[in-house]
Amino acid sequence: MWQDIRYGLRLFIKNPVFTIIACLTLAIGIGANTAIFSVMNSVLLRPLPYPAAERLVVIRETRQPHFALAAVATGNFLYWRDQSKAFERMAAYRRADFNLSGGGEPVNVQGALISAELFRLLGINPAVGRDFSLEEEQPGRNNVALVSHNIWRRHLSADPGLGRTLKLNGKSYDIVGVMPPNTSFPDSETEVWTPFGFDAAARNDHVRHNISVIARLKEGESLERASAEMDAVARRLGTESPDTNAAWGVKVRPMLQDIVGDIRPALFVLFGTVAFVLLIACANIVNLLLARAASRQKEFAIRITLGAGRWRILRQLMTESLLLSLMGGALGLVFAYIGIRVLLAYAPADLPRAGDIVIDSRALAVTLLISLLTSVVFGILPALQAANPNLTETLKEGARGSTGGRKRIRGLLVVAEFALSFMLLVGAGLMIKSLWQLRQVNPGFQPDNVLTLRISLPQTKYPEQIQQATFAEQLLKRVASLPGVQAASVATTLPMSGTLIQGFSIQEKPFPPPDPQLPTNYYAVSPDYFRAMEISLRRGRAFTERDMRDAPKVAVINDTMARLYFNGEDPLGKHINISNEPQTWREIVGVVGDVKNDSLEATKLGAQTYVPYAQKPVPNISLAVRTSTDPQALAVPIRREVLSIDSEQPIAKLQTMNQVIGTTIAQRQFNALLLFVFAVVSLVLAAIGIYGVIAYSVSQRAQELGIRMALGAGARDILKLVLSQGMFLAVVGVALGVAGAFALTRVLSTMLFGVSATDPTVFAAIMLLLCAVALLACYVPARRATKVSPLEAIRSE
Repeated sequence: MWQDIRYGLRLFIKNPVFTIIACLTLAIGIGANTAIFSVMNSVLLRPLPYPAAERLVVIRETRQPHFALAAVATGNFLYWRDQSKAFERMAAYRRADFNLSGGGEPVNVQGALISAELFRLLGINPAVGRDFSLEEEQPGRNNVALVSHNIWRRHLSADPGLGRTLKLNGKSYDIVGVMPPNTSFPDSETEVWTPFGFDAAARNDHVRHNISVIARLKEGESLERASAEMDAVARRLGTESPDTNAAWGVKVRPMLQDIVGDIRPALFVLFGTVAFVLLIACANIVNLLLARAASRQKEFAIRITLGAGRWRILRQLMTESLLLSLMGGALGLVFAYIGIRVLLAYAPADLPRAGDIVIDSRALAVTLLISLLTSVVFGILPALQAANPNLTETLKEGARGSTGGRKRIRGLLVVAEFALSFMLLVGAGLMIKSLWQLRQVNPGFQPDNVLTLRISLPQTKYPEQIQQATFAEQLLKRVASLPGVQAASVATTLPMSGTLIQGFSIQEKPFPPPDPQLPTNYYAVSPDYFRAMEISLRRGRAFTERDMRDAPKVAVINDTMARLYFNGEDPLGKHINISNEPQTWREIVGVVGDVKNDSLEATKLGAQTYVPYAQKPVPNISLAVRTSTDPQALAVPIRREVLSIDSEQPIAKLQTMNQVIGTTIAQRQFNALLLFVFAVVSLVLAAIGIYGVIAYSVSQRAQELGIRMALGAGARDILKLVLSQGMFLAVVGVALGVAGAFALTRVLSTMLFGVSATDPTVFAAIMLLLCAVALLACYVPARRATKVSPLEAIRSE
């Protein structure tokens, strides 16, 4: 074996072009597979980084047909926690922005409100200090905080004694603990945790669904039994509180499944894609080795004649294949490392567990396995062919060393390459067209030239609604006076940034049980909101400066709400009651167009209700500014105006509306980009494959072509002869690829938007592209064939 290894290495050194091409081809295939497997391993296969993570579950509320998975009302969580028996612990959290001030310019930090047992449930202990106690869930006792290791170093000088305070939202919090480095629950940007203050109002709040709930199953408890118990608890709550809970159910599912979400199908599609790329790479290597084995036929024939057995030749060739595969695998690891860095740089911000993606020992083992398997896949056929030479023909002087069997095998490999490449290109084409279709969707507003930002007013400084309204009024006046500003507005939330769900009822049409109220997306907006966002007014009027705090209560609804709940009647003049204003009836004064709330691909739009911000102020607001110039140019002036009103008030999430929309399609864009890259790689490999087959065929048929020209064949005849040989292989491969694509692209159907999985324009375009690439790849060796000298060919014959 050592002799075989040394001999193989000497041959590779003597043929550097062959070695480099083969190693690069293998490295592309193996590296792509290793990179995508590392992503799948980190995101899907590796357990969550918590003790006994398989017992962690997420509990969500459901309300069919409106909400398959929804956030939880605070009162419901507290009821569940008291009533359930299947869980060791149950905890809740809600993401929150904190204004950190007191040390220079104020900054906004991402944080979370949590129940006291959250980190004990997850099995995470503070690195310094202590965790929250249950008593600190009570109002007045919850002015304590846990901070990240980063804030501890940056703002607290890594003081091991703690005893320090932070000013969050204008309120002092005692720092009781520091979390270990890289603690990032519920997301990677979270740096501060404070406890909920569950008062009597929170216990009775079954309306506002705005917190997330996780739990740990008791040891030996099954998910099915826990789900059945929670269903019973939810039904019991619905009986006790029919007005708010009769229509709501509950859903329990593994935490890993909840975190991964919809990324699973996309990752499996990408893994299948890179597997196809590896197969195409292997086909190219087989073609290279067949050509190389043909040139070594005389060597093998002489060795067999001198006494070497066919198993000895077979072992030599398989050793060379193994060496080649291991070298390609080693280079593939380098490509995989670079690929993962690039992938993370372009990955969407919400890619789950992105920080955990690394090439670990499991990925290394997979790389080794792939390398060994590929050595068998691409090495066995050429080795078997070479180990059985026709000694009589091979040892003749001038024998060409090629057989019809090898030609057929190489042709079949090219056919397979084109078929696989066609399927990948069709998949990429469908994803790209789907993304293009998504970008053409009308979101219901005009996002161009709109700058957005988020402001969280601390309730310690702005406890009264009139103070919150006054801040918003002052800010709008200052921003509206800036050069280039066409319209400015505040809103509780902006499109594509989530929304608050509220129940509503109609005075003129009460709903029967069990749905005394139906859900609506709820927004409080200032008068210029519809102009700033360019949302069309269908009928009635928009809000004006007259719709102040003490003015008659009014509302604007969207087309869908008018169509669904007023049965063709004119909604103007009718009155609705929203669940967060139990004693208030609002007159509908206008109807506006539908707006995409969560994503461009939403096909079913729900009810949307707008109320004047002055009549329902809230401390957390978004600012939308429409400009006549580059909106980013207003970032600094707006920040300056905010600080001029309140020197301790930071801003957050400053971005254009187009960037906001971009985040909602980032996952689709990322999937399409990766599929496109791998499809282009497969196309290049297929083109190289057919070029190599035709070029080798021309070299083997040089005498035949020369004699044909001597007997009267023209350059056009030779060109046509060679091109027809290559194009036949390409056309057969494309035909097989069409059949395969019809079957495999159906896997993509759930990932497509506005495009059929068998879209004829995409199929036709890819057919033309592949045929054009094949024609170009065949043309170069075909032109070379026309240069064969008839005189040299006859003399050689």
